[in-house]
Amino acid sequence: MVRLKIGEAVASSERPLIAAPITASTWQQVLQEADILSHSAIDVVEWRIDYLTRLNELTVDHIRQVRQTVMKPVIFTWRTLAEGGNKQYHADMYERIYLNALAAGVVALDIEIDLLKDQKALLKQVPTNVQIIGSKHYFDRTPHNLVQALNNMLMLPTDIVKLAVMPQSTSDVDYLLVSTKQVANDAAKPLITMAMGEMGMPSRILGYQFGSQLTFATVTGSSAPGQVTVSALLQKWGSNHDVQ
Repeated sequence: MVRLKIGEAVASSERPLIAAPITASTWQQVLQEADILSHSAIDVVEWRIDYLTRLNELTVDHIRQVRQTVMKPVIFTWRTLAEGGNKQYHADMYERIYLNALAAGVVALDIEIDLLKDQKALLKQVPTNVQIIGSKHYFDRTPHNLVQALNNMLMLPTDIVKLAVMPQSTSDVDYLLVSTKQVANDAAKPLITMAMGEMGMPSRILGYQFGSQLTFATVTGSSAPGQVTVSALLQKWGSNHDVQ
């Protein structure tokens, strides 16, 4: 299994990476959340820029300031309306802001796989030391061909595969975990998978045992249904998994 590495943070067989989101809508709130996360027991910060009210004004200096404040690797994410986010996709603005993020030194970009063809120019400018997370979210269902879906995603021009589904039953959660394990063992890229909502919560806690190498938890705010708090996550794992 290829181990997930985001910046200096590396997942292990004993514990996945823990990411927590910044979901603030104003610049002042972003800095406040960044400061809180800098002192928390997490490995990685995901900045959900689609929560920003004035997203079009986001500059290289803004992004650099957040990166320097959190003092942890940053995943830079514009989640579109089509996949449960808060901002409509605008190709030119998307490319410009993601290029600003690269100039500011972020270590990972989350790009929905449906946008990869439209963002070929952006992809050509991503340096080799920046990880591209190719993501797909099913907010209303769990597809019945998850192994095929994951294998198809592995063929795309990304470094990490991320798949999130909405379970309709506990068997959907089990299906996600088993499918992840089946693909992760031989995958040439790291996988991040999760079932959302309260029903899917076990996948966020136990997913690493099946090959999902990062889990999202909350410190200041939630960015998806079913996320647990970092403290609850560590308590579930036990003291041997505490983050220093």
